[in-house]
Amino acid sequence: MADEDRATEGGEANAHSNAGRERPGGTPSRGAMRLVILGSSITALAIAREAHALGLRPVIVDGKSGIAHRSSLVERAPLPEGNDADILSRVCALGGPDACLICTADLWLRFLRHNREALDAAFRSVLHPSNQTLDTCLSKVAFADWCLANRFDAPRYCRGDDARCLNGIRYPVLVRPAETLHHHSRSGIAKAVEAGSPEELGRLLERFRAAGAAALVAESLLGQRLIQYSVPFARRGAEIVSFVAQKVRPPADWCSTGTCVELSPNAEVEALARRSVEALDYFGIGEVEILHSLDSERSYLIEINARPWVQYSLATASGHDFLGFLLRPDRADRSPAVKRGLTWLHFSEDAYVCFSRSLGIVRRGRLSVFEYLRSLLRANVYALFSWSDPKPWLLGSLDWLRSLAKR
Repeated sequence: MADEDRATEGGEANAHSNAGRERPGGTPSRGAMRLVILGSSITALAIAREAHALGLRPVIVDGKSGIAHRSSLVERAPLPEGNDADILSRVCALGGPDACLICTADLWLRFLRHNREALDAAFRSVLHPSNQTLDTCLSKVAFADWCLANRFDAPRYCRGDDARCLNGIRYPVLVRPAETLHHHSRSGIAKAVEAGSPEELGRLLERFRAAGAAALVAESLLGQRLIQYSVPFARRGAEIVSFVAQKVRPPADWCSTGTCVELSPNAEVEALARRSVEALDYFGIGEVEILHSLDSERSYLIEINARPWVQYSLATASGHDFLGFLLRPDRADRSPAVKRGLTWLHFSEDAYVCFSRSLGIVRRGRLSVFEYLRSLLRANVYALFSWSDPKPWLLGSLDWLRSLAKR
């Protein structure tokens, strides 16, 4: 669930009211605190909507036009074409004692990592953990090492260039980029791919070497019966606000971003996530990814994303006011949070998961039409739709219909 957002802007089905706690909120005053949001994805849109409801002024900063730019609730700050120094100068100019900063993609986290001193000085608060923690979360190898050092269950792993370790690994294995770099998708390197033999692994590692990317090879859990859990959280000092969600679709073997995700309370999984966050001495908003094996009855720590995740609107809808908890404790919603009964849906992306000609899980018999329709009826939180901000959904739906007409 915690990939960088894909740039799709498809329509939402069943666009009735979010069954959560979306607060109407008036237009923030010009003197209100600004929240500068790096990125314009679905994640950025959800963050902007929550910020507006809290009385903050959300400012979307990106060099390309994304779905968040279509919101009527945001201010837009286009970036100049140029190098990192020009971008840094523009972002810092948006800072001040009344401005906070948040990143919505790993690409922006790396920008923060490289320019931390200047950004910390420019903004009242940067809503992300220290660079040391960012280094652990942004590197698959560093995170695997950290899990081992702190005795968190994680799949056994090897570095892609460690021949001695690879000789003793059990197949099948899952091969992933050691670091989530933006250019991997353009280099033909998948986010994760399974190899069933040393020969297949060798071919994959050669592709990594050709692309100039390091690989992490871990024993695969995909042959087991798995539940994919996500634990979104916000931490400030010793306090943590969190909840548990389960990825309904796509299946675990897709190794892909969730398109249908629902609240699914699990005390053991949530406790594991909280222990990991505390061990990192984390500050800010993030998400812990955990795989639970029904075969071994063990839960494995897979990843900690040091930023908000794609399904962020689930937090707002369920009353887990992460931004309010961090920035406006006096304005945060104090009513009891919802822990079950909400299902988040990205309709167009989910339709692809279910009905694409090549992989669709309904087409291939992995999901019945009845189960698919029943999940649509459960959906009550949406990637794009919001009664208080319908423009992104309306324009996104038109784009999606146009794309269908061209096929």
